[in-house]
This record gives sequence, structure tokens and C-alpha cells, in this order.
Amino acid sequence: MSYLFSYFIISLFFNYIHLGQYLTNYDGNTPINSSNWIQVNNNPGVSLSQWPFLGGKANDKFFFIDVATIGTSAGVHIDTFDTTLNKWETNTSFTGKPSQFEKRPWTVDGSTGKAYSFQQISGPIDIFDTVNLVWSNSSLIPQTYQTFASSSFSALYAPSQVLLSNGQILYFPCEPPSTLYTTGDNTMTNILSYSISTDSWKLINTTGQVPSKRSDYSVVSTLDGRVILYGGTSNNLSASPSIVVLNTSNYTWSTPSEANPVGPLTSHTASMVNNYMTVAFGINNNKNNKNVYKLDISDPLNFKWSLLSSYDDLTSNSGPNNNLIIAIVVNVGIIIIGILSFVGYALYKKKPRPNKNYIPT
Repeated sequence: MSYLFSYFIISLFFNYIHLGQYLTNYDGNTPINSSNWIQVNNNPGVSLSQWPFLGGKANDKFFFIDVATIGTSAGVHIDTFDTTLNKWETNTSFTGKPSQFEKRPWTVDGSTGKAYSFQQISGPIDIFDTVNLVWSNSSLIPQTYQTFASSSFSALYAPSQVLLSNGQILYFPCEPPSTLYTTGDNTMTNILSYSISTDSWKLINTTGQVPSKRSDYSVVSTLDGRVILYGGTSNNLSASPSIVVLNTSNYTWSTPSEANPVGPLTSHTASMVNNYMTVAFGINNNKNNKNVYKLDISDPLNFKWSLLSSYDDLTSNSGPNNNLIIAIVVNVGIIIIGILSFVGYALYKKKPRPNKNYIPT
């Protein structure tokens, strides 16, 4: 995920009725008309969380977690939106509480329904079980990694993060928000990793065409073990190159070519389904981006951009709540299918392999 929700809070979704049409267009070149979108009405009692995430037994609920007092776990409240019933559920009951709450992004394991958030740079990861509605937390970052964490992760924003199929969450360095925090290493040579299965930490060294640190960028993981880092800013300019790829089999960076580039997006959101990365909204050349793009990554050396859909205002109302209703994600179907693809791949990796001499027929 990215920092989109610093600017846009709630959401537009595609109608499930059009999901079949959507998937057909997804593999083609015809943009989806915004008339297929429906607006989710904002419930006045809902907490306008900046970082909602998907969870629940069937991965069909968006969770909105907020707190009255920033920096503490006091007063945490949870609201959900059921995408199947198209219904809000407010002030959901839960057990336990987070160690601290700073309104930062979440990573969700779709196979367990557990959501992970790096709320404190030097603290544990807060874990929320979206199925049983229970809070817990990880072990602390080892002292040997504390210096790296404090110098590589902004005190204002949580690091960009992505969950791999092997159960590792990778935390990527970000550019400091001020020259006051400038450090000697301005690249992504090192990445902090947390294993959700062993509750352990590791510092990973990377090689290859290592990118510079940046802010307001997105990271997504692919089924074949790549991580795509896109967009953002560096030294108050558009980060270059705009796309870099990390091969997690050997942790080597590379830079693919881009066909039909869409421009230097920042503060956007990104999700991955099969061989396509969907990028939505954010900022493009200091202007609000109302387009939704898809990136074909099937050729690992040559990526291709195309327009997926364009958002037009569906209401002329100008109330404060309506001004906040823009985009949680492009499509409920995209996220659910993406999670199911990820879970399916993870389960496939765990299955016993047949004899190598076996030839499928």
C-alpha cells in the first residue's frame, strides 16, 4: 500500500454485477466506464480511518480502525464495511488492545485473517485478528537492528511493506521528511524482514541496481517472487527510475523498461492480481490523478501501462463527508481475487511435490 489515504479516505467500489465484465476488460485494452462504479454512502458514525484494510472470515470486510488520542492505544474503535451485504457495522467489539496506535498502514495475511501494522519504529508489530477480533503483538526488533530502523524509517510515516508467499513481511526504507534526519546511507541496500510464522526478525542485504530512498511510493508482491516498487518522490523530485523490481530469490534489484508510461505518481495505491498491477489515484505532477491504470508485468524485462478506468465525480454535493469519499481501492473484486490468488499460491507451495519423473497428462 501507499500513502493515498493521507489524502483520500473512504471509497468508490465497482458493482459485483460487473465483475465478469471487469475481468474480461482486465485482460483486454478497453477501459472500464465509470458508470459501472457505485458509491458507498458514508455513515456519519464511522471512524474515518486513513488506512482501512480487508479481512474477516471470507476476506470480504473492510476494517476501519481509529483512535481518539494519537500515540496511545486508548479509545481505539473499529468499524467495518461488509462488501457482501453492502452494510456498515459500527463500534465493533474486540479483545485486548494495541501496544500503541499511530494511524499507520496494515498488511493482511488472507489465509489467517491476521493484519499486521508497524505502529512504533522501535516497538513490536501490532497484530489484529480480523476473524476472532483479538489484538496481540510481535516480539521487539532486536537491539542490533535498532540503529537501522531509527535511521531508515520515518518517525512520521510507517515504512512501505509487503507480505511474501513465504510469510515474510518486508519493510522498505523511506526518505527522511527533513534534512534534519539525513543519514549516510541514502539507498535501499538493506531491508528489514519479519517472519509471521516464527515471530523473528532479519536484516536483508540487497544487491544489483539498488534504488535510492524515496517517500510516498507503493510496493506489491507477485506470485513468482518479485516485489515491484513504484513511484514516489526523492529529494523533492519524482523518484527515478519510477519502477524498480526486487527478486526475492536472491534479493537483487533490477530496472525494467516501461511502455506507455503514465507519469510520476505519488501517494497512490497499488494492488496485484495475476500479471497485472493496478495503480489508482494519488498525485501526478502536483495534480490529483483521477485515473486508474494497469501495468502488465508478464514480461519481466518490459512492462506495459494502459488505462483501466477514469473516475468522474458522481455527485455534486460538497459537504465535508462527500469531499472525503474518494478511493479506498479501485475494486473489491480486485482485492479479493488478489488475496485468493496469494492464498492459493501459498497453499500450493506447502503441498507435497510429486516425483520429478511424473509427467502430468
